[in-house]
Amino acid sequence: MQFGTRDAAKSAAPPPPDFPYVPDRSLLDRTLRITAVIGLSTLGTVAILSYLLPGWTAGILLLLVLLGTFLLGYRWDLTRDRAFLGSWVGVSLVVAVVSLVTGWHNGLTDEPFVTPAFAQLWPNLYGGSISVTYDQYGAPLTLSNLYNVYLPGLAFAEIPGISYKWTSVAAWAASLYLLRRRGESIVLWGGAWVGLLAANGFNDFVPCLALTLTFVTLVGTPSKVAEIVSLALKQFANLVVVAVHLYHRRWRDALLAVVVTAAILAPFAYLSPGGVVCHVLLVQPGECSRGAGTPLGPGFVHHINYLLWPLFAIAVFGPGYLRSLRTAGPGGVRGKVGRFLRRWSRPNRGPTPPPPSAPT
Repeated sequence: MQFGTRDAAKSAAPPPPDFPYVPDRSLLDRTLRITAVIGLSTLGTVAILSYLLPGWTAGILLLLVLLGTFLLGYRWDLTRDRAFLGSWVGVSLVVAVVSLVTGWHNGLTDEPFVTPAFAQLWPNLYGGSISVTYDQYGAPLTLSNLYNVYLPGLAFAEIPGISYKWTSVAAWAASLYLLRRRGESIVLWGGAWVGLLAANGFNDFVPCLALTLTFVTLVGTPSKVAEIVSLALKQFANLVVVAVHLYHRRWRDALLAVVVTAAILAPFAYLSPGGVVCHVLLVQPGECSRGAGTPLGPGFVHHINYLLWPLFAIAVFGPGYLRSLRTAGPGGVRGKVGRFLRRWSRPNRGPTPPPPSAPT
């Protein structure tokens, strides 16, 4: 891990600015396309959530709707259309706020109440359990004997004095702002489904914000600091960091990420070695005195928020890879895929301005 320098493999050069951009089509045609894409995607999201129980079946369908939205927007060259992107994010923000305030399609998780409550276990975050009583949209609930399954920093990464749901929405909105120069990323990460999960208070959005700072926004030492912060939040972030380094053959950086993670956990492993193994490494939220049980627990497939992570990876790293395929030379699999993409989308974008000297 080289401090003080931009890691060249961190997605290569930043993408060119998407704006200003004026599509070469009539106003009526443009309006109809924007309305169709946003309307169909939003209605599809609401329909799936209304008729299916939360779980991986609904999550996979929601993910497919969002990917379909992206492909249609890419085909119609809307991913650089400022009016479309503004409307897309605006609708999703409204859906998120309405859900949070009214309870509409909300209450899917106890994470907004449990996550910050784990801070009371300090300093032995994995050596004991907590009980939490809370009221969610008029429904009083009590959860007992819960153990912290997250990395040490997540319980303390919140906006003090307000509901953790607002922390999740703020982290999601901040990541969208940081991705504002990447239209394709905005379409993927700015959908109504993602906004609804943020409004529910899932705690994935804080580590995703840290990863966005690491791989998109910051450079040099600040980027490495953001990477270290991401390694202290939630295990999925650690997997993303290591996977990115391995993909770019940065073997030392991947090893160093593992070492940093171990160093973060070391004081807590000293206080409760069995707790760290059981609750952090095997992700067991309950008592482990009778054995750790199956890694990730029997409720793994019901965690609809887990699908946020492949979506986030596609949103942040996928567009750059797609652009590299579009410019791939003839021959080989990449050349064939690139030729197909050029024929399928044929965006009318004109000359591409040079990339900025540094992201803003």
